[in-house]
Amino acid sequence: MADGLGKNKGFVSLNILQAFGAANDNLFKQIIMLGVATGGVWSLELGTGGQATISLLFSLPFILFGGFSGQFSDKFSKRSVVIFVKLWEVMLALACIAALATGNFRVSLFCVIMLGVQSTLFSPVKLGIIPELVQYKQITNANGTLGMVSNIAIILGIALAGVFSDKYKPAFLGNNMLSPGVGEKDRALIEKGVELVSDGTWLFIPGITILVLALVGLYCAFQLPKLPPKNPDLKLSFSLRGFFGVYVEQFSANLGKPLLAVTGAFSAFFIIAGIALLNISEYAQYLGVSDTLASAQGAFLSIAIGLGGVFVGLQSKDRVRPRFVLVGGIGMAIGFTVLGFLPKNYWLVVAMLSMSGFFAGLYMIPLQSLLQILTNDENRGRFIGFSSMLTMVGFVTGNYLFKLGSTNFGEHAAPRTYLLCAAVSAVMLIPLWLRWVPWFQRTIDELSTAETGNPSAGPVSSVSETEVL
Repeated sequence: MADGLGKNKGFVSLNILQAFGAANDNLFKQIIMLGVATGGVWSLELGTGGQATISLLFSLPFILFGGFSGQFSDKFSKRSVVIFVKLWEVMLALACIAALATGNFRVSLFCVIMLGVQSTLFSPVKLGIIPELVQYKQITNANGTLGMVSNIAIILGIALAGVFSDKYKPAFLGNNMLSPGVGEKDRALIEKGVELVSDGTWLFIPGITILVLALVGLYCAFQLPKLPPKNPDLKLSFSLRGFFGVYVEQFSANLGKPLLAVTGAFSAFFIIAGIALLNISEYAQYLGVSDTLASAQGAFLSIAIGLGGVFVGLQSKDRVRPRFVLVGGIGMAIGFTVLGFLPKNYWLVVAMLSMSGFFAGLYMIPLQSLLQILTNDENRGRFIGFSSMLTMVGFVTGNYLFKLGSTNFGEHAAPRTYLLCAAVSAVMLIPLWLRWVPWFQRTIDELSTAETGNPSAGPVSSVSETEVL
């Protein structure tokens, strides 16, 4: 890891537990999404575009509980919150084993929702803990590194989901777990090209894998350094104010400030992600490839985003460089436009999707760093909870734009849906170019001058070298 981050035990532990958690989320969620996609074992449960419903169920807790979960990140030690969240993940992994082993679709949906709740609790801590573990000059590198490691984990999760789905489906069908109400025509479509297997081993392997990953994440949570609570006097609110009043408070307090614009730009990125990540599964049917190859597109996309984030970290050196946000937006607009008109060639699609992902990393990492340095220690968790809510609103919006494209763009829906990603990127370039990126840069320069007297230096970190090692 660059800039001495590899010697920071707390940051290394955070990377590992975040990676394993991201792999778990994507492994289980992608298996379910492939199951409800055209030709999947649960394809009749939700109808065309059912992936959007799965994504909504995972995202809804962020919208409902984002602000509420941010209170815990501010009031309690972030280490304690992480340990609690990872214990939850282990318990939830047991439910995932039961859901997949029995092929129970409703229990699987319950697990998707609970994974969303668990991720909602973790989100403010994951981003908020970085300024407590590293120095200011390391923040962009830390976010780039964490993003790269997380995306590698997402790659593994998505790739494993494709492989597991290809193994799970024959065992599911071979053990007569398909709903009795499925008609002969639909059954033939689902069973097409599948060699049925009576051995039920692959009904258990995905869930057991999720449990092992959760246990490793729990172990790493205990390796985090002891961190004092940043706002121990904060009174937790379990009323509607505690759930939704936080959003109003954070919006009002930051109206007219660059932090709100950062959150807006960050949320817009998730509209693009909400379209692209669901659209990947549609390529299995469109290109006539396996679930493994369809999921591999997500792997290429994830690693490209990670590489873009690492590139930003290395190029930014010891401060945040907002200009990369604009470069990333331009690159995404071009890349997704080209994707919309590519011929039916798997590797061309992968290459252009990877290029778009690289520019997505350039766009995302500086915004994530700005969220951390423009918030204060006492309020960071609640604002990140508010930001998480907005990003998930963006993600759900993207999911329904995907559903709109998949149901209205005809036989070429898979590539044409990427034009919606290009459109969102192009629209975002207007405020970024005219107002936001220069505003972000001036704000960083003002912070640097105010705290160090030197506009070329970054703000002084609130964490000493002794505290992070």
